[in-house]
Amino acid sequence: TIAPALIVLAVTVPTIRGIAGTYDPPSKYDETPSMTIEVVGHQWWWEYRYLNASGEVDFVTANEMHIPVDTVVNLDLRSTDVIHSFSVPKLAGTRDAVPGRENHMWFIAREIGEYQGQCKELCGLSHALMRTVVFAESSADYSMWADVQRSPSVAATTATQAGLDIFLAKGCVGCHTIHGVENAKGTVGPDLTHFGARSTVAANILDNQPAELAEWLRDPPSVKPGSIMPDLGLSETEITAISAYLASLQ
Repeated sequence: TIAPALIVLAVTVPTIRGIAGTYDPPSKYDETPSMTIEVVGHQWWWEYRYLNASGEVDFVTANEMHIPVDTVVNLDLRSTDVIHSFSVPKLAGTRDAVPGRENHMWFIAREIGEYQGQCKELCGLSHALMRTVVFAESSADYSMWADVQRSPSVAATTATQAGLDIFLAKGCVGCHTIHGVENAKGTVGPDLTHFGARSTVAANILDNQPAELAEWLRDPPSVKPGSIMPDLGLSETEITAISAYLASLQ
């Protein structure tokens, strides 16, 4: 029994040390630029709350994470409903987002590019459709993106006012926030303030193109089974108008 015990001990010690190192960056990164993002899991999308140096929320986005390269990215993970598991394999391992507690992980992107991610904890009907993407950018490009995120939404024009009116009339504001639109302060669904600048729709399962956005608006539960975003019974004219308004939110 002594020999197996020693083997287990020899495996356990470095394993525990290695796992501990995935929660917080080691001291060799103390002088490396860093940032913190709160990652909140929802059925079935990811909310990203970027924190400033004081630990206060700077701006909020969803499903698409932007980060500067060569920067320590600290993630504080939690969930609003069931257990989710955040994973971007080319950047880091996997960490659970658990209701009622906060978990941590970190990573560094060394190369500019797109890194695909996926929830890895069975979390309901559309678990397989709970995806994400991380855009690693130069510091300059990230700073320009972040400045846009801090700004209010683009004001509706004559061409897009009809879409905003329908968005307000159909109750979309009950679930979604659009900063700069007085009544749009919902927090059940993703923040749409700069929706038009995103690459994807519905947690990265559709491209953010007119036809695919229309498919999502026409009947969300058919695209993502179990979605709490309902079929609002929109006419094709209403779908076109809302799509045009959302696309203008750059």
